[in-house]
Amino acid sequence: MSTMTVVSHHHPLVLRMEAELLPLFQDALPSLTQASPQVLASVFAFSTGSQGAFLEYRFGISCLLDAVPDHQPDELALLVTVSGLDGEASVAAEVRWGQPSGRCEAQATLTEASMPGLHAALPALLAALRQALERGRPADEARPA
Repeated sequence: MSTMTVVSHHHPLVLRMEAELLPLFQDALPSLTQASPQVLASVFAFSTGSQGAFLEYRFGISCLLDAVPDHQPDELALLVTVSGLDGEASVAAEVRWGQPSGRCEAQATLTEASMPGLHAALPALLAALRQALERGRPADEARPA
């Protein structure tokens, strides 16, 4: 269980999200790994763009699954993306499988950078993350024979 932060950002919305949400994500790790011991879960935060022009800021929980078949994704993430930091910021949140699937398990569409809206969506997103981890594969893919 670890936290990774790459390139700090000073936008007020990002600072607020880091302060409020990253500790919640960190607190969720033990229950995720207890429910799915084969999972290596970590909290992450990073930005895309350059020092002068950040395009997006992403943070969440990354879960790496052990011993999955080649045709199945080995990563599942709860991802919160903040974009439009140079103007009117927007927030999107989702639970998504890595490649080769890329399938979305759950998402929250937030029309504005609303912390209450994001806080309200988090329990369902965390539940979707936990359920998908317990299943060990995307919801619409058949169980291996």
